[in-house]
Amino acid sequence: MSLSDLIEQQVLARPGAIRTQPGTPVQEIVRDLFAEVLGVPRRVVDADADFFRLGGHSLAAARLLSRVRQIFGTAPDCRALYEAPTPVRFARLLGDRPAAATGPVGSGTDSAVLPLRLRGRLDRGALQEALADLGRRHEALRNSLLGTAGTRLVELSPQEHLLELSVPAADVDQWSQLPLAADLALAYGVRVKGGSIRPPAAAHGEVPRARWGETAPTPLPGAGEGAGEGPRGEVEARIGASLHARLTRLAAGHGVTLFMVVHAALAALLAGLGAGARITVAAPVPARDSGALRRAVGPYGRVLALTVDTSGDPEFAELLERVRAACLSAYRDGQAPLAQPGGVALTVVQQAEGVYEGAGLSVRPEPARLPCPRAGLAWTLVERQDAAGAPAGIDVTAVFATDEVGEAVAASLTGQLVSVLESALDDAAGRIGGLLPGLAGVAAGAGDGGWAGEALRLPRATVAGLFAERVGRDPGRPALAGADRAELDARSDLLAHVLVEHGAGPGSVVATAVASPAGFAVAALAVAKAGAACLPLDPAGGVPEGVRPLVLLLDEAADRVLPAVAGAVRLVRTPAADRLTAGGRWPVRDRDRVRPLSAEDPVVLGTSGDGVVVVGAEPVVAEAVTAPASGGRGAAAWLVVGYPDADATLGLLGALVSGTPVVVPEPALRSRGADAVLRWMREQDARSVLGGGADRELVALARAEGLALAKSGGTVEGRLVVEHGPGARTRPARGCRVYVLDAAMRPVAPGATGALYVGGVGVARGYAGLPGATGERFVPDPFGGASGAVRMWRTGRSARLEAGGQLRVLDEPWEGDPYTDATGTFVVVSDGRGHDALWPAAVAVPSGWRATHAADAYDLCVDRLNAGSRAE
Repeated sequence: MSLSDLIEQQVLARPGAIRTQPGTPVQEIVRDLFAEVLGVPRRVVDADADFFRLGGHSLAAARLLSRVRQIFGTAPDCRALYEAPTPVRFARLLGDRPAAATGPVGSGTDSAVLPLRLRGRLDRGALQEALADLGRRHEALRNSLLGTAGTRLVELSPQEHLLELSVPAADVDQWSQLPLAADLALAYGVRVKGGSIRPPAAAHGEVPRARWGETAPTPLPGAGEGAGEGPRGEVEARIGASLHARLTRLAAGHGVTLFMVVHAALAALLAGLGAGARITVAAPVPARDSGALRRAVGPYGRVLALTVDTSGDPEFAELLERVRAACLSAYRDGQAPLAQPGGVALTVVQQAEGVYEGAGLSVRPEPARLPCPRAGLAWTLVERQDAAGAPAGIDVTAVFATDEVGEAVAASLTGQLVSVLESALDDAAGRIGGLLPGLAGVAAGAGDGGWAGEALRLPRATVAGLFAERVGRDPGRPALAGADRAELDARSDLLAHVLVEHGAGPGSVVATAVASPAGFAVAALAVAKAGAACLPLDPAGGVPEGVRPLVLLLDEAADRVLPAVAGAVRLVRTPAADRLTAGGRWPVRDRDRVRPLSAEDPVVLGTSGDGVVVVGAEPVVAEAVTAPASGGRGAAAWLVVGYPDADATLGLLGALVSGTPVVVPEPALRSRGADAVLRWMREQDARSVLGGGADRELVALARAEGLALAKSGGTVEGRLVVEHGPGARTRPARGCRVYVLDAAMRPVAPGATGALYVGGVGVARGYAGLPGATGERFVPDPFGGASGAVRMWRTGRSARLEAGGQLRVLDEPWEGDPYTDATGTFVVVSDGRGHDALWPAAVAVPSGWRATHAADAYDLCVDRLNAGSRAE
């Protein structure tokens, strides 16, 4: 048993102890310092935990006072710690004061979900009675009985259940889950024994509730006017354990908290985006000074308006000092200004941890959906610790007002915030103007063995969310072949509901064979809204081996050709469906789906000679991110012949989410040659091509006539969007990269030949069900750090980058390719995020990857991938 386990056992054994979490930000800082100095997890240090009973001694006390002095600028003497040895009492010595008011009222989300895991033999009757007791003790839980809306009990096994309590977000705060778990365990234990608990004195009467704040937070530059009202959306991201640990060390080294580090990064980002020098952020903090408030389930926090001055382009370390001063001043001022709704909000909380026992039943909080302030964009960061108390990563949720911000902007800003944090870690002495993410630079390797567009950092976003944002901005704008965005949205909503009713959703596959452009657009969007992966088919080729579609979505011709598929529902769209009038809105929400949408869900499946290729949302999201804010991209020409393939599907979805109208020629146009097609494209102001095969004649003719043309190429594993400019200029689009590498995985010199790799946003996830094939073809990208990409696709072909900057792809493999060296040895590497790959043993493992299997022969390493990896 570890030291922290022993300490936790002693804490739990305190007679009559009611363990509560710290109730103010100053108490939280003191609690964190107790845990840091004693080397124990935060979960064992409650608000009333005694420093010396936790293992503290005189040397530890000296270290604690030194850390307190570093953060607060002053510290009591050692005798004071003996007289006030708990976070609550010691915080008062540091100037902690009760809040004059909580609030303001309101929340940026409709509901909060507080899940609890119950382990042990469950008496459902006692649980129902305990919930009724909690409803009498806590006003927020008055309707939380089994069988009522918002309360769900899921049996995971006979000895394990998940209790989900959904309550109005305005009735609780970010610190309500632990008191809920503790009180439920207490009430359940009493009820099992035949007793009941009496309601305590009403905690909500201790502190008045403010209806309005005094200070307006800084709005996002360019965002619509508003106070965080209206429909909401959210995007998610994750900061890994390694980056979390580095941020924790940075905070400790500068005498600040993790919140202050993130606050400084956010202020730097907003200032760099043109929000002004004085940045005000809405920051929820607990206002639970008394024991009764710390044990209460309810809205007992206050939303501070924290203002910091970024003028003078200070060094990041200096900005941290300014943020520290602003935060500590507000934390210790019971009448500090509260934030009005709107603008930007930031919350950093720690994952609720604790196990509470009652009559043989343990109650443990699970990750919750927390409330957040009403804001244009509100970030919530939830810190996690492992069992030993080490940083285990940070979950990031950005809740945004769709009328003001939009999903693409929220996701992009979240990515940029993480980039600023990474830059600050690399150079805390650098000025904040140099920390902003540079998206205009050329990718690593470009001009030196690389052929690349501008680097691009992608936000985490879904196709459905991006299209909804486009529809919300301008529903009446043309989308495709005479249909505007609203009509396409309505038609795809209806079909998506049908797909969901047949069980389609995240984790399932819908095969499509619809030749009509309008019909296929509706189908592809509907599949994305349901959350399933779209498998576009040519019915003559049938369903690829190894794929089990849940639904077949076919036109009448495909229905006649495609054989029956076992277990698949067959839905046939007639031409009349495209002529029906569509109006109104029937959006598919997460509660309708089998599970909520995630940016990690596959979007499209394609076929290749090596297997079924799994493609994520990245190629589609890239189109949305690179779309000009004011339009000006022209139209996209639909030149697909027959049934769309995976490349055309990705291109179509990219056009729809980027706001690019799709134009469709008359069927006979293609037969009149490239001249007629190009003339029609000029008339339509079409500057990109969807489908059309290689169509080299069209590209050459456009180049000769001075028409810029974007067209996708390559294979579905490594999709490239290439911009063909007038004259000889041809370059990949933003986010797309190609490398020509030597045997040491270094860029070759201009004019030299090497092995061809594709990197960037067009790289697929891998081959479905084939971890070995995935690992040997999707390998670490040593140059992908600028865009966040981690893998590149090994084409198996050779290429040469000419001195003039043009790429010449050759048909044969390169003789020096390390992956074809029969005598070479390899290692299996992992990035810690589920990606395993093959890498030459003679080459240093790229940053972010680590070897998990020693050097061995190629075939043995592939066997290792097949045995120890999960399919993509």
